[in-house]
Amino acid sequence: MSMLGGKVIAAFATFLAVLTYLAIGAAIFQAIEQEHEIEQREEYDKQLNLLLDKVDPIFHDELKAPCHMIEILEANPNNTAQWDFVNSVIFCLTIVTTIGYGATYPVTDEGRGFCIFFALIGIPLFMACLAVYAQHTANLIRWIMKKLGLTHGLEDEQTEKMQQLITAAFCLTVILTFSGYLTYKENWSYSNSVYFTFISFTTIGFGDLYPESNTTDFHIIFICFLILGLISLGTVIEAQTTNFGKLLNTISSSCDCLCKNRCFGGDRVPVDE
Repeated sequence: MSMLGGKVIAAFATFLAVLTYLAIGAAIFQAIEQEHEIEQREEYDKQLNLLLDKVDPIFHDELKAPCHMIEILEANPNNTAQWDFVNSVIFCLTIVTTIGYGATYPVTDEGRGFCIFFALIGIPLFMACLAVYAQHTANLIRWIMKKLGLTHGLEDEQTEKMQQLITAAFCLTVILTFSGYLTYKENWSYSNSVYFTFISFTTIGFGDLYPESNTTDFHIIFICFLILGLISLGTVIEAQTTNFGKLLNTISSSCDCLCKNRCFGGDRVPVDE
């Protein structure tokens, strides 16, 4: 029991360390980039006001709309107030997970320099945390299987395969649930939501799709699902990597046996002197 308690404490401490690191990183990125973002916004407003001063007031509203549209389509994305604390936390999370959507990125030299430093420490720290929680997830599934009597009379290999199936089913449930939530919140098609979810959980992160919702509750749910998906899908991929490794070893062993039989087995053909 004491060993179990120690593992739980260690897992919690690792998770707390990652959260603290993300919070500190987000605060630093916000301090560096938000000032530049505010300067960009002020410069944009200044240029817009100079333009409006040259136009009859009755056309101001008609002129502002296309100007804002041009800003969104062509201007630096940091003009759209993306460096508040919560968005900075999500940005830090995309660094340590190596997803890197590209929706937000530092534009100052200080921010880019700190990004390199932050990634060098954050990526191995998060991967270590991910490995710990993936192992705990596997242990939890194994424990549930034992309590439900699903492992009774099964050999170790059969138990392992059943555990992999249950883990895959859990991972699929997470993917489909999060996809449904994204479909509801973002008004995406369900296929696009599944695509974005899978690309995110595998840390591919193309960035061709990215949620526009900017509420605190959405960000919290997004972070929770992202971490849960990384753990569950990471466990599935690790299991499949092991299976492929066993398959390749089997093929390699079969090839070795076949070569040995051809070279050394069977009747030898005499050689005339």
